[in-house]
Amino acid sequence: MESAFLTDAQQRKTLAAARSLGKRGIYVGAGEETRLALALFSKYCRKVFVYPSPRRHLDEFLDRLSWFLRANPFDVLFPMDDATLMGVARRREEFESVTRVPIPEYHALSLASDKTKTLQLARDVGLACPRTVVPDSIEVGSLQKLASTLDFPVVVKPREGSGSRGMRYVSAAERLVPIYLEVHRDYPFPMIQEYIPQGEKYDVCLLFNKNSVVRAAFVQKELRGYPLFGGPSTLQESVRQPELVDMAVALAQAMGWYGVCEVEFMIDPRNGQPVLMEVNPRFWGSLQMSIYAGVDFPYLLYRMAMDGDVRPVFEYEVGLRCRWLLPGDTLHFLANPKRWEMGPGFFDFWDPRTRDDIISLSDPGPTVGFFLACCRYVFDPRMWRFVVTRR
Repeated sequence: MESAFLTDAQQRKTLAAARSLGKRGIYVGAGEETRLALALFSKYCRKVFVYPSPRRHLDEFLDRLSWFLRANPFDVLFPMDDATLMGVARRREEFESVTRVPIPEYHALSLASDKTKTLQLARDVGLACPRTVVPDSIEVGSLQKLASTLDFPVVVKPREGSGSRGMRYVSAAERLVPIYLEVHRDYPFPMIQEYIPQGEKYDVCLLFNKNSVVRAAFVQKELRGYPLFGGPSTLQESVRQPELVDMAVALAQAMGWYGVCEVEFMIDPRNGQPVLMEVNPRFWGSLQMSIYAGVDFPYLLYRMAMDGDVRPVFEYEVGLRCRWLLPGDTLHFLANPKRWEMGPGFFDFWDPRTRDDIISLSDPGPTVGFFLACCRYVFDPRMWRFVVTRR
């Protein structure tokens, strides 16, 4: 029986991948630093591995994962989040000696993970990007001098990571120094970026073979997100945007990409121009949306790892929606001052063209797992701060 092992089982994208592969008869194993993780409650997860935290104890995690895969052979390894992806990439030869690892080379991952390098490459291939500066000193006087040259508001954003994690909005020059230093404590030398007024957001999801030839493409429009400014999407809709696909493909090919990635754009409401926001060098949180619409990225990547290549998939159904109700869209509803004016409405639970990332009548275990995980974290102030503020 063919098999795959997925890391980061608490992530909704890992649950989506487990369901995708499991429904096709592939034996799925998954791991996380706790047994109370979404994908581990899925009926499609046949093997569970609890490992050390890859964020706090990366080397120990990698050692344990390597040991586990030697003791429990799997055909393909999918590192599903930033920490596990970069860790496995650094020790690629070790893991490729026991399994297949369909991820880009480390230099390409490093380029995509550092937003300043990504933006520079994007400009080289002709994409519009927010004006960005990275201070070379955290000396207060130097930062104050820099502040006098900027047009406010601006955004202070970590150079690595995704979504709104660590991102701070700065409305005036006198606020830049304390906010910058606060972000710097957790994310060294973050970048300062031009604030782009909130416009329509689109995610271009792609799959490339080892020759950096695109084999699958999908576009979703983000309808809602949490936190309200810059947070991960909580409701998406499948759309077509050929121009954005061409831009995203050009950027990924310039990196020499292999495997999956997501390229995020925002339409600048001041001029209608698409602006590159960031590149996610791995599976994205709202993965279930593309699977629902007909582009099954986990299975395509699995087959590419097993067979060397796959047939192109560029057609999918538009107008479908996928929702992250627990807890993402619920938090959006509570935080949105215009919650009763949202379209589609929060309480529109019976739309036949909308599915949920987690809730499933045919696989109810992860919903139970979500509430059990909430019980685990109810007395953890760090987790609550992250859920509410993404910091």
